[in-house]
Amino acid sequence: MTTRYPILYRSVQAFALIMILIGLAFPSLLQQWELILAVSMIVLIGIPHGATDYLIFRHLTQPFLGTRKMSAFYLNYLLVMAAYSLLWWVSPISALLSFIVLSAYHFGQSNWNYLNTENKTLRATLYLSWGLLVTVTPILLHFEAAQPILTTILATSVPVLSKAFCWSLVLGILILNVWLLVYLRVSKLIALKEFSDEWITIALLMVAYYALPLLLGFTIYFVFFHSLSSVMDQIQFFRKQFPTYDWRKYVKHTFPLTLAALAGLALLVGLQWQMGIQPNVGLLFIFISIVTLPHMLLIDKLYEELEVPELHNIG
Repeated sequence: MTTRYPILYRSVQAFALIMILIGLAFPSLLQQWELILAVSMIVLIGIPHGATDYLIFRHLTQPFLGTRKMSAFYLNYLLVMAAYSLLWWVSPISALLSFIVLSAYHFGQSNWNYLNTENKTLRATLYLSWGLLVTVTPILLHFEAAQPILTTILATSVPVLSKAFCWSLVLGILILNVWLLVYLRVSKLIALKEFSDEWITIALLMVAYYALPLLLGFTIYFVFFHSLSSVMDQIQFFRKQFPTYDWRKYVKHTFPLTLAALAGLALLVGLQWQMGIQPNVGLLFIFISIVTLPHMLLIDKLYEELEVPELHNIG
């Protein structure tokens, strides 16, 4: 986001800073509204950012368009979700670990896809290290709050880790990212401005994760630093086919899958109420992981199509 969309980046940066200040000034207020704010932002922006997958597939497979091809897409999309749901049922630990790794790669790819290097090992290392920073760090910094959620997700007791151990892991992940960032600058793979912007992003996220409640801190990253940037990448991808493609058309195209995802979420909550089960964050996380897994696999193909020079021309 830093190089590709400077106006969006500065806006997101300012919003994160405002939320940090509110969190420091009124911690109990944010604790009280944490779940409502997090779910609202995910529903309004987080889920829709992955709701044009059918359109991305249509563009990726163009000269092979047709009803049969799109039917196969929807079938495979549902099969991936069904297979991953089964993995959650059979082995929650394997499902969670695989989702963390894939999410880390996905988030890192979104942040670093502007990097102009053909070194696949370096790219993979950057993607995973950045992704672990933004996914694992908030859990470790608020492990007491994360522990009951993990217990629900894994359907087994998860012991509380000591603060010293959690902070050591956070420090290790942070040092790895800082070292890679310095390496990129020394190797002249990124400009001084990009180097500075990445530093600011890391600093803001670390402070936000520390100052804000667990769910709200990660939601700010996921929705504003990741989802909005991904939306811009998708619009740029569609503009390769239709130069006039804009936000209005994007919003229109997100409706079908967004409504389907929200209907599925409403059905899940309704079934829990019927069964006398209190809806909880753990089950919400599992649902989100199931509906986003095929999206992450598809977005990887989108980034292969986007060319670095084109990305640098978007403001």
